[in-house]
Amino acid sequence: MAASYAFRRTDGTPIAAPTFLARRYKWGPNPWPIAWCEAVRADAIDCGVFSAFARAILSAQGVECYSAQVMQLFGPETTAHWRQRWAGRPGAFNWIDNDLVYHEVVIVASGDVAEVFDPSQGQWLSPTADTGYGAVVGIRAKCPKSLLWGRHTLSTDQWILTVPGISW
Repeated sequence: MAASYAFRRTDGTPIAAPTFLARRYKWGPNPWPIAWCEAVRADAIDCGVFSAFARAILSAQGVECYSAQVMQLFGPETTAHWRQRWAGRPGAFNWIDNDLVYHEVVIVASGDVAEVFDPSQGQWLSPTADTGYGAVVGIRAKCPKSLLWGRHTLSTDQWILTVPGISW
């Protein structure tokens, strides 16, 4: 499926990001751990599975990519809804705080520059979008080298705060 979508490079990037994943799968809770065969058959997958699928697809295209996590700012109504949706799910990871949520994404590296892809939404995250709904307030890259993401230097396995005054 990824190969059939590889010709679609309409998002302005030199690679074919797997934006189709967000159209193929609904976002929702799934048990952990989960096997590949279970994940591909699922109707709904969480951000960890979206991220694993995207990394596998990008790697198969020869793209240097790594796992990453972000903390995003959302309103209390949104987080209350998500908390209820995930409540009571066996093996579900507690990823929701009051206004902040933990989210799995993908780092795409080109030299010493990083781009951050959110496969759950099928879009690229901006390093300057640090206010408002969904703002990235922190990021942690799982890559073996330092990368620049906008004005931020991502270091291996270290949380980088992108917004002053935010803490968790």
